[in-house]
Amino acid sequence: MTALRTQLGPLELTSPLVLAPMAGYTDFPMRRLACRYGAGLVFSEMLSGEGTRRRNPKTFQIARFTPEERPIILQYFAVEPQMAADVAKVLEELEPDGLDLNFGCPVKKIVQYSGGAALLKDVPLMAKIVEAAVKATSLPVSVKIRAGWDSQSVNAVEAARAAEESGACWITIHARTRSEFYAGAAHWEWIGEVKQNVSIPVIGNGDVKEANDAVELRNQTGCDAVMIGRGAMGYPFIFREANALLSGAEPVPPTPVERFEAAREQLGLMIELYVEERAVRHFRKHAIGYLRGLPSSAVVKAKVLRLPEASQVLETLEKYFTALPDKPTPRSGAVFEQAPVWG
Repeated sequence: MTALRTQLGPLELTSPLVLAPMAGYTDFPMRRLACRYGAGLVFSEMLSGEGTRRRNPKTFQIARFTPEERPIILQYFAVEPQMAADVAKVLEELEPDGLDLNFGCPVKKIVQYSGGAALLKDVPLMAKIVEAAVKATSLPVSVKIRAGWDSQSVNAVEAARAAEESGACWITIHARTRSEFYAGAAHWEWIGEVKQNVSIPVIGNGDVKEANDAVELRNQTGCDAVMIGRGAMGYPFIFREANALLSGAEPVPPTPVERFEAAREQLGLMIELYVEERAVRHFRKHAIGYLRGLPSSAVVKAKVLRLPEASQVLETLEKYFTALPDKPTPRSGAVFEQAPVWG
């Protein structure tokens, strides 16, 4: 059996699997489910540097976390050193397990203000931002980057070395350039190059859609940990399955009832966080994941996407999931001898 414990700077993780920071997705309900099913570390959604520095209530709502989510890293973006330092001091008050600087976000509204992946075009400034944050807090500071701005400027190794020299405890690399956004296949070889050129731990990220992908990414690149993003949406079981594979055991896919119980818990937590109308609206994108790969699910998805009340959503999902045979339903597609009639 393979040991799953992983060291990231001062943090000892029980699993090398990490939930990615995803704006609009990785709120505390999703993070808590990820921890429940085996994530060794979770990240907040990316926080606005300026919003945090001004102690904006909406920004602090995003930064909220519970003890069940530890260890947790609060991620933010900063466009200059003083902002990075100021934000680090503010977030330290919340007592997370670490801070992460985002130099990988490809979204236009971030990069047009020289944030996120835009800083890969100015590695010296990026390094100063990291150094300022490190000096401002006693918390471990990590960095997330993309491989470069575009295919003509792949500079992941340069950026990773600069982050290490500036005091970053570890680095996460999404193996695409900013210009690629999320299209095409991730270039895992770039993760391997970074791992070979720095001495701090490296987290690999990109195209981990199923449990097998997490194992392959780690084996191919030698990365210390694997970050999972879209593969965990509506399927927190990916962490349990990947941990099993990494341990040399057989993964256990969820039964239909287990899928429903996880979906019900997530929606319930979302109602605690948001008003019901907003919770239902946000849950729809997760519901698609819980239903993916199951027979006749297209009809259920279409119905759930129209329902306005949480009770209606849960009633529809419970009716569907409990009608399915009580046997494991893998993410790659559950095969049943006879699909239930639904309409």
